[in-house]
Amino acid sequence: ASDTSVARKCTVSAPRFTSSPGTSSKDPAFWPARGTYAKTTTRCADINVKLDKTRNVRTCFKKTGCSRYRKLTAGKWGLAAENVKDNVPFYLQFEGTSKATGLIDY
Repeated sequence: ASDTSVARKCTVSAPRFTSSPGTSSKDPAFWPARGTYAKTTTRCADINVKLDKTRNVRTCFKKTGCSRYRKLTAGKWGLAAENVKDNVPFYLQFEGTSKATGLIDY
């Protein structure tokens, strides 16, 4: 959704999240819980994240694997993934092992 009015509609009342911490560079912080997936919805065309601290994030899809990391700036809505189909299982990875917090809508 490159139209910002669509993104604003999508992210109104977005829920807060806290990721799980990672254990090493090969096991970075992640959301949702280990071994589970979130599923994209009809509400948003993209996976939108507003982090409390600037961080690199990538989206990992159950069927196709992980994208490259994208740098998302603290306090601003950013795209973890664009133009996603509905009902697609995914999880997020955050570069580093510390927990990530913020808002998410998808």
